[in-house]
Amino acid sequence: MRTVVSAKAKKKIVIVGAGIAGLTAGAYIKRSGHELLLLEKTSDCGGLVSSFSRDGFLFDTGPRAFGNAGILIPMLEDLGIELPLVKGEVSTGIRDHIVHYESNADIDDFIFSLQKLFPEDIDEIEEIDRYIRKYTRMTATLNKVSNPFFKNPLKYWKYLLTKFLPWLPSFFSVVLRTSILCKSIEEVLKSISANQSLNDMVSQHFFKETPASFAFGYFENYQDYKYPLGGTRELPKAIEQNILFKGGVIQKNTEVIRIDPYEKILTDQNGKAYSYDLLLWAADLKTLYRSIDCEKYSSKLQNSIRAEGQKYLSVSAGESVFSIFLAVDEAPAVFRNISKGHFIYTPQLEGLGELHRKQLEQIKQNFDKTAKHELFEWLKNFCVYNSYEISIPVLKDSSLAPESKTGLIISLMFDGEIFEMVEKAGWYDEFREKTMEYILDNLEKSIYPGFKDKIIFKESATPITLMNMFKTTNGAITGWSLEEKPPVPNSLAGITSTAKTAIPYIYKAGQWSYSPSGVPIAILTGKIAAGAIQKKALRLG
Repeated sequence: MRTVVSAKAKKKIVIVGAGIAGLTAGAYIKRSGHELLLLEKTSDCGGLVSSFSRDGFLFDTGPRAFGNAGILIPMLEDLGIELPLVKGEVSTGIRDHIVHYESNADIDDFIFSLQKLFPEDIDEIEEIDRYIRKYTRMTATLNKVSNPFFKNPLKYWKYLLTKFLPWLPSFFSVVLRTSILCKSIEEVLKSISANQSLNDMVSQHFFKETPASFAFGYFENYQDYKYPLGGTRELPKAIEQNILFKGGVIQKNTEVIRIDPYEKILTDQNGKAYSYDLLLWAADLKTLYRSIDCEKYSSKLQNSIRAEGQKYLSVSAGESVFSIFLAVDEAPAVFRNISKGHFIYTPQLEGLGELHRKQLEQIKQNFDKTAKHELFEWLKNFCVYNSYEISIPVLKDSSLAPESKTGLIISLMFDGEIFEMVEKAGWYDEFREKTMEYILDNLEKSIYPGFKDKIIFKESATPITLMNMFKTTNGAITGWSLEEKPPVPNSLAGITSTAKTAIPYIYKAGQWSYSPSGVPIAILTGKIAAGAIQKKALRLG
């Protein structure tokens, strides 16, 4: 049975941040009977998980689909949320070698394409294949059953005996192995092959320094993607309605700028104060510690809070993303003949090499001395040799574009700091336009010949767009930089500690509380935080 608090034990819970983590936590906290106020600084819930429409075309602005990972569907079922989902089918491509993923057997086609493209590296590719198979099996183990935070096996005896208990040994084995085998994908590939171009074809569409276990195992996730009918925005909308139906309050356009944790009071941008018994911060963690006023605490607790804050403030945020939203006067069938609706594509075989590392860092360190033409030369090469994530919503849901027309979302990962530097230098609009030009020219010359002449309209979103909309550090889309040791748990063995902070009565959740992160992790950390808050509320009586 679900635990519902008595009227005497009911507490006022405030959540800051109505992204997926905050919404998930809010739904569970409200289900337990507590008073709930969810504060969101933007005009809509969902954070990065959103969509917008223009002239009959729908575009997803954040994730292009969601990994289930034994979390998404069990959460929806546990909360009683009905959300129609379809399979988010995936293709990958290098030049004209396209692979469609229907099952893990299609990894054979990916390996074969690498062998055709790099015939002198057969032995190295076979070793890469072994790593992919090993980590794909490990990821499949993690995804095999419903996460126990959402489906309690003790309530389903048949499920407990026939599925959950037999699964546990292999699960613990995977957790232990991934905790120990924590090298980055770049490090592992470098130990296998000296061919940087080959290594780039395998790794450059991931965030820099992504754990090898996550990156190699991601082929399993290609079979696990889910897409909500109506666009990704339907997920936060469904959870929001669940909260409101249960009597929760969601207040938008409200940015928290000061926290007095001793008095348990928040202050927003208009000077309005909000009291709380327990607080969940489901937003940028750097903002939390910049907003804290802990002067009323003892010196020992002050030092503890400041030390924790410094841990977060001193570490870099992760990469951001540049996206182009295109409406094209071309039938969906033309694009369906090339790829599935989710397409990871690399037009050039050479790869990024040092463009995304050494050269980028040199530009950032010497930006004031870098001529505009030098910056744009780097930008052109960065766009030409990069890998793109291309999403075609109408191939997932035929209602998401006008008849015989197609909308495309073309993205590449981008360093948010370089965009901030460009904006301060006064080159932002030109830099943004050049980025679009180089990307579209590259795709015109490779996978989509002739499509530029059929563009009806185009829009773009840059790291600056994300910073302005969501106030996240550097426009980061998955929290912390993986190039440094993340200041939060980065293995499943530590995920149950993600809700803890050094600040009394304040908890945390979301992409900033675990690394690497995504929608399933946001959901899971939201649920863990909700559980921690409910336990604390019971102890307070």
